[in-house]
Amino acid sequence: MDISRLPEPMRARIEARNALPPLERVREFLSSHVVGADNLEEVRADLRRTAHFSTARHYGDLAALEAVVTEPQPPGTLARLVGWEANWVLEDPSDAGAAQFLRELRHLLRDVIDEAERH
Repeated sequence: MDISRLPEPMRARIEARNALPPLERVREFLSSHVVGADNLEEVRADLRRTAHFSTARHYGDLAALEAVVTEPQPPGTLARLVGWEANWVLEDPSDAGAAQFLRELRHLLRDVIDEAERH
């Protein structure tokens, strides 16, 4: 997507989102797409609706998820991220359980992107 043709306020928002550190970008992703969902199928449906128009944001979110789950985080960071930002209750609310949940979201997002690009 060529953002240079977008109005300045939209372009500024996209550039600001793209400049976020991965952890902040994942926070935004969770609060935008995960919080309030009853299950992962609701999250998938929401992501598909967005992908129907563009996958550009999804690619940035996927990169941020990749970075957060592969780079070491301070103790408690991932557990708080999932518990607070996503408001998601896990059977294992530890950092390890949260990392697994974020990996599941990463796979879900990758599937949504692949599906959108096939159509």
